[in-house]
This record gives sequence, C-alpha cells and structure tokens, in this order.
Amino acid sequence: MGHDEDRNTNKSKKYQIVILGLAVHALLLFAVFDIYFSSPLDQGMRFIRSTRNPPAKRIVIFVADGLRAEAVLDKNMERIPFLKTVLESKGSWGVAHTRVPTESRPGHVALLAGIYEDPSAILKGWKANPVNFDSVINQSSSAWCWGSPDILNVFKHDNLSHIHMSSYSADLEDFGEKDSRALDLWVFNEVEKFLEWKSKMCENQTSECDFFDAGGNVFFLHLLGIDTAGHGFKPHSKEYVENIQFVDEKVKTISQLFTTAFNDDKTAFVFTADHGMTDWGSHGTGSAHETETIFVAWGAGINRSSKKRDVKQIDIAPFLASLIGINIPSNSLGEIPLDYLDLPIQSLAEIQFSNMLQLLELFNIKRLRTEANALVFLPYKGLTSEVIEEKLAFLAGLLKSEKFQVLIDECRQFLDVLLPGLDYYHNYYQYPLLVSVSLGFIGWILFLGTCVLDKQSLKRNLQTNRSVATLLNMVPIALCYAQKYPLSYYIYFSFPFVVFSLLLDLRKVLHIFKQLKTTNFFTLSVYVIGIELMIYGFFKRSSFSVLAILIGFWILSFGKFASRRDKVLWLGLCGLLAIFPLLPVMKTSFSIPMYFLGSASWVLLFYEMYFRLKVQHQFRNINIRYGIFFLQLLCVVVASIYSISLEYELVGLNSPLKHVSWVLSILPISLIPFTSTFIGVRLIATFFGFAPFYLLVSTNFEAFFLAIHVAILCNWLLIESKFFNANDSENLIYYVSFAEYRSKERVTSDMFRRAFLFMVFIFLGFFGTGNIASLNSFDPMWVRTFLTVFSPFKMMGLIIMKIIVPFLFTCCVFRAINAIGKENILQMFCIILVFSDLMVLQFLYFITNVGSWMDIGSSLSHFIIMEGFVTILLGLYGLAHLLTTSKYALSD
Repeated sequence: MGHDEDRNTNKSKKYQIVILGLAVHALLLFAVFDIYFSSPLDQGMRFIRSTRNPPAKRIVIFVADGLRAEAVLDKNMERIPFLKTVLESKGSWGVAHTRVPTESRPGHVALLAGIYEDPSAILKGWKANPVNFDSVINQSSSAWCWGSPDILNVFKHDNLSHIHMSSYSADLEDFGEKDSRALDLWVFNEVEKFLEWKSKMCENQTSECDFFDAGGNVFFLHLLGIDTAGHGFKPHSKEYVENIQFVDEKVKTISQLFTTAFNDDKTAFVFTADHGMTDWGSHGTGSAHETETIFVAWGAGINRSSKKRDVKQIDIAPFLASLIGINIPSNSLGEIPLDYLDLPIQSLAEIQFSNMLQLLELFNIKRLRTEANALVFLPYKGLTSEVIEEKLAFLAGLLKSEKFQVLIDECRQFLDVLLPGLDYYHNYYQYPLLVSVSLGFIGWILFLGTCVLDKQSLKRNLQTNRSVATLLNMVPIALCYAQKYPLSYYIYFSFPFVVFSLLLDLRKVLHIFKQLKTTNFFTLSVYVIGIELMIYGFFKRSSFSVLAILIGFWILSFGKFASRRDKVLWLGLCGLLAIFPLLPVMKTSFSIPMYFLGSASWVLLFYEMYFRLKVQHQFRNINIRYGIFFLQLLCVVVASIYSISLEYELVGLNSPLKHVSWVLSILPISLIPFTSTFIGVRLIATFFGFAPFYLLVSTNFEAFFLAIHVAILCNWLLIESKFFNANDSENLIYYVSFAEYRSKERVTSDMFRRAFLFMVFIFLGFFGTGNIASLNSFDPMWVRTFLTVFSPFKMMGLIIMKIIVPFLFTCCVFRAINAIGKENILQMFCIILVFSDLMVLQFLYFITNVGSWMDIGSSLSHFIIMEGFVTILLGLYGLAHLLTTSKYALSD
C-alpha cells in the first residue's frame, strides 16, 4: 500500500511540474510582449490639424489590394496607360515601402492611420486592431467607403454617423473564379451610382449638396480583385494582368466622373496598394515583391513631377490629412512628403510644423509617463520639458519671422530626434525586464533538471526555506511599488526570486552537473550540436540537412543494437531526408513527376507494410481487417487521380466533384478505430488514414517527403525496440498493444536519446518542405481540391491539418516506442522540456524590435514557435493517444 501511495504522490508531483511549466511559459510569452512588443498606441494626445489652408476639399483613394510595384512599373508600365499618363505629366509618383506583416489589415491601417502593426493583434488572430485608433477615415468631415467587409469594418469600430460603408458579400471572394474582376466591378458600379445620385441631389439644389461639397471629405475604394487573381492564378498570369488593366481603365472613368460631379478643381486622387505579392501568389513577409507598392497622386494640391520619389507607407496617412486639412491621426508615425505637394513655401512650412507638433504630442505622452514612474529617469538626448519648450519657442519664432525654409529644415531635424525617442521611451524598461525574466527562466531550467535527474527532489520539504523565500520576494515587490509599475511588472521582477527560492538547496543543482560529468562526451556533444543546428535551422533550412546526416551517422555508435541492415537503411533514409531542406521553401506549381513519385511511394509503402502484416498473421493470432487497409489504399489512389485531373483541367475547380475530396479525407480516418490496437496494425491504419488527405493538399514533392519521413520513423521504431528486446525486436511491434501501456518509474540515458530524436523528427517534419516561421510557406491553392470561395477559417484549418500530419505520425511512433519500453511519458516530456527550453532561452535574445520589419516579425515568430512547442506536442500526443487506442464497440 505504501508503494502505491508513493507512486501516486510522484505522479501528482509530475503533474504539478507540467502545470508549473505551462504557467512559466505563459508568463514568459506575456513578458516578451511587454518587453519587446507592448502596444505602441497611446491615448490622450491633443489633436493637431494639418493645415488651415488645405489645397483640396476631398480626396479619392484607390487601393488595389495585392498589386506589387514590379507588375506596373518600368517595363510593365504599358499595363496602366492611364496611370502612366498621370505619373509622367499630371502628378507625382514613387514606390511606397511597407512593413511586415504584408497583409491587408495592417497595410490599410498603415495607409490610413500612419501606424505600424500592433503586435498584440496576434491575440485576435490578426483580424482586428486590439486598440481603437485614429485614421483619416475617422478624422474626416465625412467618409464614403466601398469594398470588402473584412477591410471596411476595421475602420468602423466607433460606428460614427459621418462614416458610410458599402460592402459586398464575403461569398464573392472566390479565388477559383476565372474572372476576379467581379469584385472590383461591384465597387466601381456602386461608386458610379453614388455619383449619379449626388448629381441629381445638386441639380435639385438640396441642402445635402452643400454637405457633399464641404471640405475634409474622403472617398475610399478598396479593390480586392487583383489580390484574388494573384492568389488564384499567380502574379504572372493572364488573369492578374487583365485585372490590372481593368482597374486602370476604371480608375480613369471614376476620376473623370468625380471631376465632373465636383466641378471645382478641389479633388485630389491617390492610387496605391496595401501590399504586393510573391511569384507564387502569397504575401505576409518581407520580400521586395511584397513590400514595394506603387504610389501615384494627382489633382488638387499635387506637384507635377515625373521624378520617382519613394515614401514609407505610413507617410501616406498624414499626407492625405494635409491635402484636405483634417487632423493628423494622433498615433501616426509618418513624415509628410512635402515634395508631393504643390503649395507655397508658407503652406509647406505650416504643414511641416503641424507634422512635428503631432509627433511631439506622442513623444511627450510617453516621456512624461516614464518620468512620473521612474526612480531614476534618464531623458532621451537631454530632451527635458525645459529644453522642449525652448525648442518650440525657437520654431515658433521662425514661423513668425517668415523664415519658412529654415523652419522646414529645423522641423525635419527635430523629427529625426523625436522618432527614435518614441522607441526609447516605449522600451525604457526593456533591459531590466529582460535580465529579470532570463534569470528566472534559467532557474526554472535548473529546477526542471533536478526534477528529471533526482527522484527525491520531487519530495523535498520547503518548510525550512519559506522564511528566506518570503524575505527575498519582498524586495522586488517593494521596488515595483515605489516606481508605480503596472501589475505585470510585479510578476516579472518577482519571477527569479520565486524560482531560485526553490533551489536554495544547491546540492540539487550540483547533482545535475554530476550527472552530466558521467554522460558520454560524444553523446553530450551530439545534443549540444543538435540543439544549435535546430536553432540555426529556423534561419537556414540547410541546417536540418546537416542534422539529418549527423543523426544518420549516430547509429554507428549503437553497436550490437543495430544490425548492418539497420545501419545501411538508416543511413540511406537519413541521406534522402537531408535532401529536402535543400530544396526551395515553396513549390506551388503542380509537378506531375514529383506528385506521381509521391503517390507511387505511398503504394510501395503499403505493399511493404501489408507484406509484413501477412507474415505476422501466419504465425500469430492478430486481428487484422484487410478490407479496411485496401479501402484506405483505394482512397489514396483516387485522391491522386483527382488531384492530377484538376491540374489537367479534366475536372473544373467549381465542379460538384470537389465534395468527393471531403469523403476521401474523412472516410479513411474514420476507419482507424475499426482496426486492432496492436502497434503494427494501428500504425499502418493511421498512416494510410491520413495519406489521402495529404495527397489532396499536396502539389509537389511533399507527398514523397512524407513517405520518406514515415519510412524513417518505422525504421527508428524497429531499432529502438532492439534496446528493449534484441532477440525478438521486429516482432514486438506486432504483439504489443497500445491498450496495454504500463509505464515504469526510471530515468536512463536512452530516454534522453529518444526525446532528442523525437524533437529532431518533429522539426524535420515541417522544415523538410517549408519554413514554419514564414507565411510564404503557405499557399491557399493547397486547398483547391476542397474549396475555392475565400474562407479564411476553413482554409487555415485545412492548411494547419496538413502541417500537423507529419507531427502526428511522429507522435504516434514515439508513443509506440514508449509503449514497447513502458516509458513514463511525463518523465519523457520533462526531458523534452529541458531541451526545448534551452532553445527558448536563446531565442529570447534573438528577438528584436529594431531593424527591418522582416527581422522583427521572424524573430518573434521563432520565439513563439519554441514557446508553444511542448504545449503543442502535449496536445498532439494526446491526439496520437486517441488515434492509437480508440476503438468502436463493434471492432472488438
């Protein structure tokens, strides 16, 4: 009875460690957002009007969603004959440079509000801004907007009466349609109807005519057709080019209609895009094709110059405000490009001065808040309140004495100080927080190590340390209170004190190093090199090729536990696996040879596994329903034929036959619980249960890669089984059942090897065909066999399912190894947690919030992936548990 109680106590302690680990990782994730990516948006600033004498009464904004600059500039300028005439003789133009993520919502927010992406938007799935913000739509006298509901609703958060929205149904957003111009045609038709209605109102001399002709009005046209064509047919396609030509033609028509309807020469026009697009029809990251968009302005107040003048995308928002004389959006970080304005020097000076005052308001809000809370305050470049007041008096004197050019130059120089100063105050506590959180996380890794290597550490009594721990924890609390820190800072600064209070018995820490000293130096070197290669693989996928070769040769150290055949097969499969990370990240073009090779590989895998089952069936009483396997194989073959038929257009994208894809995906998976829970039988059913779906969402070498991945996983299972029973290792997988899993309490060096290889195969499962940290590794055309109407949640669900299939297979094989060896899975995941947390700690210092936005976004995504790694694996392992043990009642 005492032994059972002791075992239950240990089990309870381990569950406590898992819960504590989840809490530590959640704390670290929130800390990173506070350290690097707290919301940059502030409230309480004074509104600054751009100018008292605006050159235009209204502005018409055309945003061609997904139009990259390369598609219409230089040699491709003949595609836009109207806009070509404008940029050559009627207006000003250049390239607008965007920042990552190059997605529609962040792009439009940058265009119309002058702010970069709010990182906390990730908690809302990037679909909405988490904090309300000002924009030229919000600050306008009146605004009329037409386009996609996904974009228009972003600017309707306050439901202001002066903002009028007209959007089409989301069902029209179908990237499988041959004619994507329908979306833009809807917008243009609605604008034409509006202008006709406005003309009739003015003919009747109604009071509403004065309302339309008043200053400060905005007309916004969101044109999604080009983006839809790019996703569906790629940017070099005929459909993409035709949509560009159509938009150019209609922009000419609409601009003429506006000029006629408002016959006062007070209308300004702007044509631009929210983001570009890659050659393979995606966007989201930082390639030039995604971050470079066209920017053309003409009409009232616009300088006529054929010289190319580039701008930042956030510069456009205050520029629009200055054209119609409205308030500059209060959180805007943009600098107004004066070269685009055809105004007297006095007006330009006034606009530049207003731009400086608006950014100074934002600077002062952050500065004064930091100064009020800090025990030790270090002003940015000596900009105290007194210095700023003197600077403002000096600039006001220049304005009064009409030294306009000097004022413009001085304001620009001051802006060069204010903009980095905003970052300085926004990140004022970054380094103290980073050091505190890092120390706490190091303490957590040490504590976790004691729990893995020392069984008794789970039982120790902290009663004698409580008084010391309490005194230690009072220090950060007192300091945080004195500086009026937010509540979250109390937690971050207390974190290391709390964790190290668990490690007051240093003997437990020294025990870790004692264990490491007795570890084989070669094995320890493999772990260290392997961890570093996995980290480097996030930046260069070729690193995983080196890792695959490294684990390939590792088998040579296994001695008698691996036969010559095992070693040759293992080396060969590792060599094949090493090829895939060297291939391009994305291959969206359908490759018949590669696809056929992948399909044939799955048929060969079936033959090999089926033959082994037949042999085992002759000698052992194993319940095998061969009909299920053949039905799954039939689904594999039909799925391959259907995908090839789509490529050759034997079946249309909108054909009712696309519903067959759902049957081919769901049916073989639903058959898995009908099979026996013996490891060999259930693994085969699982592999071929998901294979048809994977073939339906593959276009190139992915299916072949997954077949190789499955083969090496099976080889790993056979080799590991020899460590448990060298005499009957190959048969273990056929007479051991998943349902008979009984774990043992123990820690061995073999467990570290298995945990490490599990991590390697998990990472190779994705980085073999793409880059999980890059949005460019995903293509909506993967799901064309299932749906073509734009549905982000369904599409993302299918894409995520494709991503997790290799992970799921790895988890199932890992569970088989643990079942055969009766390994304690909680102990295993503690070991995995030690490995992954060593990677997390390094990624914490790779995060950056300066430099290119691609570097910023990539560093954050790398950290988040590793942060959630073990949590995701626990979920996938739970799913693997269901797949390997669940049975229908009639399957007994």
